[in-house]
Amino acid sequence: AAAHRAARATRGACDATKRCTGIGARRAAVRARASSIDDVPPEDVALIVELLDSENGEELKEKVDLIAKNGLLTSGVVEAARVIVEANKEAGQEADVVELLTDVYETLKYKFEETAALVMKGALNFAQELMKYFTAEDLEEGSGTNVALAKVQLMMREEFEREGGVSKAMLAKYLDEVLPVMDQQDARIQEQLMESMDTEAAAKVVQIMMQRTKERMQIEFLRDTASRM
Repeated sequence: AAAHRAARATRGACDATKRCTGIGARRAAVRARASSIDDVPPEDVALIVELLDSENGEELKEKVDLIAKNGLLTSGVVEAARVIVEANKEAGQEADVVELLTDVYETLKYKFEETAALVMKGALNFAQELMKYFTAEDLEEGSGTNVALAKVQLMMREEFEREGGVSKAMLAKYLDEVLPVMDQQDARIQEQLMESMDTEAAAKVVQIMMQRTKERMQIEFLRDTASRM
């Protein structure tokens, strides 16, 4: 019964702007968030209503798994579920309806984060594999004539075209996020170097910094290559 009422509430909340949040005060409260119920695409609403028709938690999980497998689970879907929960809270829906909508939202969010982590891990592993095939010295030689760089570019193209492979957008995004982290790590290493009075220890830190500079060159090359493809 709660599922049917939640489905009706969700449909009713999103059929049209004038029906989305009822009175103006509730609409203003929802719009104060990152996005509003008015912004929820109809296809996302339909997907969430389908999830509400689940008989139990196990069926809900199976449906969410299928959505993720088919590539339909996006951050937009998760955000839509969150906004629908907030809108129903603001509208004073019954506690069991809000609880059911919250279960759907949390299940979607968990699966999205789990999927994103797996995708990120795939991008990490692929980047590490690519870095085995070329060096910073290859980059200094230039990509026009270097055999190693040509091989790496071919490997990237094949991976991007492979069904279920790492996407170029995800690889570029991951590598772009790695660089600021390296900056922070390098700053800490440099602090250690400045504080070190031990000549041998200082020499080791310098070697580490030189190696990290080479790794940075490799990462920037992979990121830029992925962005151009």
